[in-house]
Amino acid sequence: MNITIRLPDSMGCTVASTAVIHSLLDEYSNISICVITPFPDLFLGLNNIDIINCKDCFMDTYDIDLRAYTKRRPHNSFPYRPSYIHMIEMAEEQMNHKLPINQPQIFLNEEEDLWAKKEIEKFPYPLIWIQSTSTSSNRLWPDNYWKELKHTFLGIYSFIDLSIAGYSLRESLAIAKHSFSGICLDSFMVHGAAAVNAKNTLVLLGSSRPECVTYPGQYIFYKESICDLQPCGMHGYFNGCEQKHEHLFHKQNCIHLSPTCMSSISVGDVIKVINSLPNNNLSNTTKNQYDYTC
Repeated sequence: MNITIRLPDSMGCTVASTAVIHSLLDEYSNISICVITPFPDLFLGLNNIDIINCKDCFMDTYDIDLRAYTKRRPHNSFPYRPSYIHMIEMAEEQMNHKLPINQPQIFLNEEEDLWAKKEIEKFPYPLIWIQSTSTSSNRLWPDNYWKELKHTFLGIYSFIDLSIAGYSLRESLAIAKHSFSGICLDSFMVHGAAAVNAKNTLVLLGSSRPECVTYPGQYIFYKESICDLQPCGMHGYFNGCEQKHEHLFHKQNCIHLSPTCMSSISVGDVIKVINSLPNNNLSNTTKNQYDYTC
């Protein structure tokens, strides 16, 4: 059986869409999958998969096309469920066939694991990776909050910002996998960290609905703010709000000068969770997927 699948154009959605591929591999024993994607490097190590960079592909139709995922308005689609569930549902609709549920997964090889461990050894203290930037300003945590957080743990933890470190996508994932902890926004790394089973991942959310973008075992910070339109964001597009509110956004992605929903997440709350991590072995603890710490 041969299936062509066109993945979404964003990095985070691409990671989430790996769940569809794993579901197809589970369902069909004799399947051959051709994946068309802007990020072919993310799929190294998968068997029975042909990877084509979308820049080199001139196909017009696909057996499964996940690019319309955001048109489903997942942040407002009840019951609220993760992005990868929506994508599996899309694949089922287009194939007219029920699929098993798999979570996103990206495989790193021994060489990549060894490189990451050696890279992390260069830091003087246990490493916490962060991803401080996002494709949309309504997902950003204030710069002074990041500075305060780093200053608080000076001489206790080392920090590296994967947004500006210059690593490749796979190198960033390997660093996350082997670090002590990580902190990210609604971004590539919230999906990537889950896909490589990174430990102690803290996710800071305000404009995004947690049920749609997070994964089991992650520490989720989401606090209702003074903004009546929260959550409004969907992958950085201002039309992620409810349709009746779209006219309020025009061509901006936040109705405020800065996202009040993100600034409502205090540095103190994040510090409190980080301080609890040495005594909290996530691999042996069952955590609520939506464990709101704020």
